[in-house]
Amino acid sequence: MLNHVGTQTLETERLILRRYVCSDASDMYCNWVTDPAVSKFWGWKPHENIEETQSLLIEWIEEYKNTETYHWVIVLKNNSQAIGYIYLNAFDDADNCEVHFALSQKYWNQGIMSEACKGVLTFSFSVLGVESVHTRHHIDNPASGRVMLKCGRRYIKTKYKKVSDCEQISGDFCFYEISKNDKHFIN
Repeated sequence: MLNHVGTQTLETERLILRRYVCSDASDMYCNWVTDPAVSKFWGWKPHENIEETQSLLIEWIEEYKNTETYHWVIVLKNNSQAIGYIYLNAFDDADNCEVHFALSQKYWNQGIMSEACKGVLTFSFSVLGVESVHTRHHIDNPASGRVMLKCGRRYIKTKYKKVSDCEQISGDFCFYEISKNDKHFIN
């Protein structure tokens, strides 16, 4: 049985992973929600105005009332900027879940997402008590696969996934997992 505690602040060497606040809207708008390269493999389109971002933030902040919500904004310690997000979802009866993430293009290929993922995986196993964490990436997004491997996840398979409400991301996906028995690979 999982120990649901809600989104807790996590800290890594370079990052603070915390709950969203309304003042994050500007950083989100400038750093990732308007960038087509970031949204390319997601079901959302780039935001057209800051009001769209503010509205989304209000919804996400409201979700924190549920202790089964785990949605962090990724903040760089050295400049206090919100540069991306990471979240857990799809909890099941076998105590498994999924992790998903997105990062400002300005910060790609710097090990930031691997660092954030390792922090969330450690939290998932040590605090929540999950059995395994699954994830996937579109085959045309191999950088996400490299993040997954750096965090100790095993490649499982590649298979076609139709996303009926978002045809742009239907296609072949690579699936990965890490179990609590593998958590020593996170470091």
